Amino acid sequence: MLVNQNVDAYDRKTGTYIVAYIDLLGVSNKIKAADQQLAMNKLHNLYTFSIDLTKDIQIDENKDIQFKIFSNNIIIAKKLSNEIFQRKRDIRSLLMCAGHFQELAASDSVGWLLRGGISIGQLFIDDVMVWGEALLKSYYLEDKIANYPRIIIEKKVVNEIKQDSQLCEFIRKDFDNLYFLNFLNNCYFCGQMLMNGFKKMQKEVGKGIDEKTYQKFCWHMNFVNSELDRKNDKKDRKYRLSMDLE
Repeated sequence: MLVNQNVDAYDRKTGTYIVAYIDLLGVSNKIKAADQQLAMNKLHNLYTFSIDLTKDIQIDENKDIQFKIFSNNIIIAKKLSNEIFQRKRDIRSLLMCAGHFQELAASDSVGWLLRGGISIGQLFIDDVMVWGEALLKSYYLEDKIANYPRIIIEKKVVNEIKQDSQLCEFIRKDFDNLYFLNFLNNCYFCGQMLMNGFKKMQKEVGKGIDEKTYQKFCWHMNFVNSELDRKNDKKDRKYRLSMDLE
């Protein structure tokens, strides 16, 4: 172990990053379930496909997005430029990546909900560790604030993007005046896969659904339906989420 200052230069520094901390809901129960091998493979495929998709989207800002994965949690981090125009592109890249991840999780290939937080602040990230206030803040938003299956966006991020005509479409203001990620912003003709994903969620919990899970399902259903209505894509007009457990 290198602890001698003459050997290790101790020159690692934090930088300004935008960070998403995401927690997939209900995974601990899936680990205990009889089909836990299937759940593990779904989770692995979700991670690998999301990372590959980010790399395949040919924009420069995606090249240095970093991921940290541990069990049912994922950290997505993007270093921010000091130049205003480039900084907005960096933010957009992170929001797109987190949105794609949430969309894929809720789709018919997986059928899982998640919640999370997005913040801007100091961060250090490499192959060994993650450290910094941005991580603490995004984790706090996920763990203490989000409550519903949404990714809460801190005010510092909202203030940077709410006046931008394109970036503002990535945020929605909820009933409690908190801002969250509109993960369907770049999703078109996705009604059927979201409807089938929602059916999978309900089938998995069965008729013995508890009140907290029911609450989360209702929030997700209402948000998706409102976004499908807003987009008004002709192909998607017949697809709406509904609670079959009532």
